Parts: sequence; C-alpha cells; structure tokens
Amino acid sequence: MNEKIGINKKIIVGATISLSRKVAQEDIASFGKLSLDKNPIHFDDDFAAKSMFGKRIAHGMIGASLISGALTKLMGEGNVWLSLSLKFAKPVYIGDKISCTLTVKEIDRRGIATIDAEIVNEEQEKVTYGSLQSMRF
Repeated sequence: MNEKIGINKKIIVGATISLSRKVAQEDIASFGKLSLDKNPIHFDDDFAAKSMFGKRIAHGMIGASLISGALTKLMGEGNVWLSLSLKFAKPVYIGDKISCTLTVKEIDRRGIATIDAEIVNEEQEKVTYGSLQSMRF
C-alpha cells in the first residue's frame, strides 16, 4: 500500500502490508530486558545446543512484534488492538530475516477489522501465524 498513514486512511477488505527485518543479537538482549524473559534457550549457547533446536532461538514475541509496526502502517494512526491469537510453528534464529504480512479479512459495521497475520523466514517457511482485531478511534 502506498497511501500515506493518517487517521482518514480508508481501510478495505483485502488490504495488505508487509514488513521485514533481520533478527540481531541486540534484539534478543533488548527483548529479554524489556520482557524479563531470561530463558537460557535465548541466551546460553551451551544450554541451547542441547535443546531440540540445536542453537539459541529468538523470543517468539520478537517476530510477533513486527505485527505492531505493520498494523500501524496498515490501519493508520490511531489504531488500537482489540485481540490477538497466534500460533508459533517454527523457531526464529538469530540472523534470520523474517517478514510479517497482514491482510484485512473483514470489517464489521462498527469498523472493527479482522486481520490475518503471517510471519515467514527467508525460506518462506511460516514461523508464526494467526489473526487479530483492530479499529481506529
């Protein structure tokens, strides 16, 4: 979408937006500090090497946090989250480039948008997916 973000931006069924970023070590450190999640699967190479993942993984919510930025680009300024439901299908590793795509599936008479969310890694494997509801105030 090339529309300027703004309170008067018209939201339509089928509208979509995508954002991408590479997950860095600094993201893990910052998110751990912010969330107080110090799980060694994110921070300890030796611990993680013995896990089913074989190496450290990013916090699942780091990938999911891309939804927040994408939602503001999709819905415009003044949007608020009403609900979120996610499934974490695959791990995200440090150094992975992940992409979040949001698609408006429905808009009810009150202006509440139901939006599908999908986050994929650089191999286009779905790592996180679900749906959310948002509206502008």
